[in-house]
Amino acid sequence: MVNLDVVEQLLHHINRHTLCKTTDKIVLAVSGGLDSMVMFHLLKDAGFRIAVAHCNFELRGSESDGDEAFVAETCRQFSVPFFVRRFPTQDHATARGISIQMAARELRYAFFNELVKEHG
Repeated sequence: MVNLDVVEQLLHHINRHTLCKTTDKIVLAVSGGLDSMVMFHLLKDAGFRIAVAHCNFELRGSESDGDEAFVAETCRQFSVPFFVRRFPTQDHATARGISIQMAARELRYAFFNELVKEHG
């Protein structure tokens, strides 16, 4: 459970800047790292309708798979919809002649755009 004062501060910031409403459908990009997991718990505890998108770029072997499993299990525990996509990121970067970072960005944004089109 997240500290309620932090949730209240988050809600105040969101309302003050008219960022979204608790009734909006929000898809969070969650890597499994500390920042994205805090975001997940804050928005969930604040009452937002969230789903999670996770990208497994297959760049760190079993660590990438572990992140995916961790995020999937967290979503399962809290009954949060979970969308995952695995990407052959190194192959994409090589084929396009771009950096790993650029390849990951292209793949990630394409995945997110697909989710927006499919789920609104």
